[in-house]
Amino acid sequence: MKLLVWNIQHGGGARLTRIVEEVSAYDPDVVAVTEFRAIPGVALCAGLKERGLPNVETTHPRGNQNGIAVFSRTPMRRTRPCPAPSESLVRWLDIDLPEYGFGIGILHVMAAGSAKKHLTNIAKVRFWDAMLQAAEVRLQEPFLFVGDWNTGAHRLDETGKTFVCAEHFGRLSTLGWADMWRHRNPGMAEWTWFSTLKGGARGNGFRVDHAFATPSLMPRITSCRYSHAEREARISDHSLMIVEVM
Repeated sequence: MKLLVWNIQHGGGARLTRIVEEVSAYDPDVVAVTEFRAIPGVALCAGLKERGLPNVETTHPRGNQNGIAVFSRTPMRRTRPCPAPSESLVRWLDIDLPEYGFGIGILHVMAAGSAKKHLTNIAKVRFWDAMLQAAEVRLQEPFLFVGDWNTGAHRLDETGKTFVCAEHFGRLSTLGWADMWRHRNPGMAEWTWFSTLKGGARGNGFRVDHAFATPSLMPRITSCRYSHAEREARISDHSLMIVEVM
């Protein structure tokens, strides 16, 4: 099966038609979207249903909240209570895929605040703590964590040392989960999002979009790659990720 993971930037807005076209061109079996929004999400759901993805699960964001949506060719199940902190429930969606025999957790970790004790940073630590607890519980299952995590490894997934919760990110691998892109590209740098400087110039690059698999699922993953063409065409500010599972 082919899984497409993409942060579509503030719900997609006027870019929705192109988003549907780009997603459909990959002929995915499952699509996991972060920054899904309720009102533009109606058109997104309709467009992807027409393209053969009629099964939908969302975190039901309100107004301009950025939530999560998953679209699938085959039925999905939601069998677990959401383990996210109460202030971040809209950022975490767990689904089981009976047709394919594994589960997926789609996670949108918040960006960092400007100071160590910024409320956003406190919330980010709480979210990562919940992620690591869930990761330990699910380690023996065939399971995949994916999404925009606004986190990575210092001087590897960024040129500097700015990530908040980089130590949490590292602990996920220590627990036994595999960073599927890094597993295939040790020591390599590939950016999925860029900061913007004053005047609109492109700033530094970061790899913030990830897919981590448990030991039992890892051998089934045949490919994990990014496509940057959509970001470069400004269809979203994030590159998309394709994960293929046999």
